[in-house]
Amino acid sequence: MSDIIQTFMEEHKKISESMEDLKKKCLIFLEQDQIDLEEFREAVSFIRSFVDKQHHQREEKLLFQAMMEELGEVAVNLVQHGMMVEHDLARLYAGALDAALKDWEESPDGENKLQILANAMGYYYLMVRHIDRENQVIYPYARRSLSQETLQRLNKELENDTETF
Repeated sequence: MSDIIQTFMEEHKKISESMEDLKKKCLIFLEQDQIDLEEFREAVSFIRSFVDKQHHQREEKLLFQAMMEELGEVAVNLVQHGMMVEHDLARLYAGALDAALKDWEESPDGENKLQILANAMGYYYLMVRHIDRENQVIYPYARRSLSQETLQRLNKELENDTETF
């Protein structure tokens, strides 16, 4: 049987690797004034399909929902006013990065370069802190505080989650 928290932590490793790749792309653009638009588009696609639709939405639907239902006000505050706000901010950065890439194609100027770098690095720094907070605070709290029955149910739900992402 899957372990939902371990699965999410493994997904964080994949996300962290992609964030380091995104930072490298930004450095090349900044220092060498070279951009591979297709690579940046692939990064946005990964963010939308894997990070958001697979990882964040499953966290929200499964783990965070269970935490709010079972653990009360502390969990509600952690989830609604912390993790889900950061998920929404990540979506904002991804959308702004996508728009900046389109603007760059139309007008490859300093302002559009700045928008690409600002949104890509904003997303990068947000995710670095977010992943650390989930791995060090949220997940251990969930593992410690949720009942064994709830954790087992979540593990089973994760295994049975057949939505296409």
